[in-house]
Amino acid sequence: MVQIVPFRGLRYNPKKIRDISKVIAPPYDVIAAEERERLYRKSPYNIVRLILNQETDPYESVARLFEGWQAEEILVRDEAPALYFLKHRFRLTDGSEKERQGFIALTRLEDFSTGTIRPHERTLDAPKQDRLRIMLACHANLSPIFALYSQPNQSLNRTLAESVQGISPTIQVTQDGGGFCQLWRISDPEMIRFAQREMENQCLLIADGHHRYEAALSYRNELRAKKEKTSGGESLNHVMMYFANVKDDGLVILPTHRLVHSFTPIPFQKLEESLQRYFYIEPYPKTAEGQRWFLKALQSGGKKRRLIGASFKRDPRYLILRLKNKRIMERLAKDLSGPLRELDVTTLHLLLLDHILGIGPEDQVKEGRISYSQDEEKVLRAVDKENGQAAFILNPPQPEEILACALRGEKMPQKSTYFFPKLISGLVINKIDPDTGI
Repeated sequence: MVQIVPFRGLRYNPKKIRDISKVIAPPYDVIAAEERERLYRKSPYNIVRLILNQETDPYESVARLFEGWQAEEILVRDEAPALYFLKHRFRLTDGSEKERQGFIALTRLEDFSTGTIRPHERTLDAPKQDRLRIMLACHANLSPIFALYSQPNQSLNRTLAESVQGISPTIQVTQDGGGFCQLWRISDPEMIRFAQREMENQCLLIADGHHRYEAALSYRNELRAKKEKTSGGESLNHVMMYFANVKDDGLVILPTHRLVHSFTPIPFQKLEESLQRYFYIEPYPKTAEGQRWFLKALQSGGKKRRLIGASFKRDPRYLILRLKNKRIMERLAKDLSGPLRELDVTTLHLLLLDHILGIGPEDQVKEGRISYSQDEEKVLRAVDKENGQAAFILNPPQPEEILACALRGEKMPQKSTYFFPKLISGLVINKIDPDTGI
């Protein structure tokens, strides 16, 4: 059973911060070094100084800043608990415009073994430890975890949207990239109870924020161990989440492409024979026009068939690879369910990276071996002009495929999804009072 709870959000004080666009940021894990520097320059109170601090002792700095901003009333806490309804309007690369709706609330932390909240990707130890240390430093959820639920009739989003119709948003902000967000506080008890009833029989899928969710579990366990007795109702047992409906037309998933470094070079003829053994190969010349046709064919063909795009260093071709026989993956991935085994990203990691290129699962997660990007042209360029050895271009998985894997208790390879746009950090913070009930 999913338990959602309203909370007293900690927000930027509009009397002190007149332009909230100067203090918001993307999630920490998509902020590159140059972007972090730019955000630092935008404001001494930008949220990046909390979620991705660059001081010598970042955790001590986060604790000091977070406490200081509250003392200065840069951050102020809402007087009454609320849900926070969010509309995010954005534009895609093809020029079309979409709007994603969802709401932010607390939910009771659940171990994955209960099946109430499920992950869909594997996680890495270093980011989990980093996020745990941030939580211990500031005792807060600085950014919401992005969770999915499934409600085909969309009655919850529709009702929440109707409840704020004609009411000025609590926050509205235009992002640097052109996205536009509006956030409303909903404190009406009847509306909160309606949302709680609608969500209680749902199963949640973590779309984004796996490391932060597992850090929240560790935070809860660590603080519980120091207490003689707990009731379960303490705020440490809850985490801030953004809830989006998987049936929302505004839910967009972008592909995440792979740039592979540092594997033992394979002679051209041997690599070609291995690829032809397992895949039908459709080649395109490495020219500007060839790249356009390659990417177009990969995208359009991927709507009907499982395809992987590839580019290898010193190979004058772009390749579209189509698996010859499903039985190949049945042998390599006999312990995986059909839905997970049939994903392009599974074929890439098990057959191409591990079996053909010799990059085993442990090596795949080592720092510096594989980098990830949503920019296919950047990844392809890095193979021929920079330090990449191979690039793999993927089509995005569908929400239903992700749910099918998660409901079977399985995890996709790391960085299999990229939900777009990313949630904004800095709209609302959940301050955790470890000894206080909700």
